[in-house]
Amino acid sequence: MLIIAICLAYKSKMAFVFGVGLVTVISWFRGTSVTYFPDTDAGNARFDYFKKVVDITGLDLLITPFTSDLANAGLALVTMLYVDFLDTSGTLLGIANSMGVIDGEGNFPKSTQAYSVDAVSTMFGSIFGLSPITSYIESGAGVEAGAKTGLTACICGFYFFIAIFFAPILASIPPWAIGGALIIVGSLMARSLTKLNFNRVSHAVCGFLTVIVMPLTYSIAYGLIAGICTYIIMEGSFFLLSFVGLPIPIDDEEADMKKLGQSFRVITEGKGNTTVPDINDDLGKEQTFEDEEADDDVEKASKTAHTVGDTLAGVLENEDEVSSEKDFENFQAELKA
Repeated sequence: MLIIAICLAYKSKMAFVFGVGLVTVISWFRGTSVTYFPDTDAGNARFDYFKKVVDITGLDLLITPFTSDLANAGLALVTMLYVDFLDTSGTLLGIANSMGVIDGEGNFPKSTQAYSVDAVSTMFGSIFGLSPITSYIESGAGVEAGAKTGLTACICGFYFFIAIFFAPILASIPPWAIGGALIIVGSLMARSLTKLNFNRVSHAVCGFLTVIVMPLTYSIAYGLIAGICTYIIMEGSFFLLSFVGLPIPIDDEEADMKKLGQSFRVITEGKGNTTVPDINDDLGKEQTFEDEEADDDVEKASKTAHTVGDTLAGVLENEDEVSSEKDFENFQAELKA
């Protein structure tokens, strides 16, 4: 892991190859504390298989044996559907976010084609008795190395075909050689957590549960289910409690935006004694302008308010759809201009 991290710091495209390859070669030497072939029955069996180098397995078990018992087919279809869909969604969105191709609505280009390929692959894989063929998070290593197109996937597919004949070598790569690479990939993908609004409790709790449940359950699907269900319960509770007089919780930035919007409305109404937040100092500090001394300032403030009034009105009408920090920074920039 440290080898990969150091190589990545130097922008090396071969960082993952160096790290995994070095640890694998060291683990192939017998008689060491880190060997993959210890002096046990299991270790000897692995070493005997490793010595074959090339091995072609028979195709007599290529097609899975089918059964006419469809009693549990419905349950199996529903289970595989949500597992495959959620796993694929989490992986594709995570990879696409690392590539920087996610738009403001959370979509990425050609997402329909990506999901379709995953679905067709799963159907064909079932013929051969394979588990759902879904996109894997290991693709993040390729993205960090610079992969942006499907050409990388085609080359990896070709290598997988070659790997069929060199199964003894590839099967002897120890888990601790791959684990470090996945830790690095996870740490790099964690950059997207900075986009969470941690000032809002429902967002912070749901985001944390999604992240922590995935490794604890070994399932992306379970992590997404935990986060989505928690968010629905919390936001649903806030909505129901609003009927008994409790306001829907908002964070400090949304409260500041609401206060800023109220000040804009006062300005646009042309009141004689107008209050404007001092953006450069603190939103709580207000400057008072009298009619006789600040006619020019009020006129300028009114013009500024009109330029952002429409946008701010939309924000105040639907606070739940606001990205508070981003919108607030835009308003600050426009006011300073």
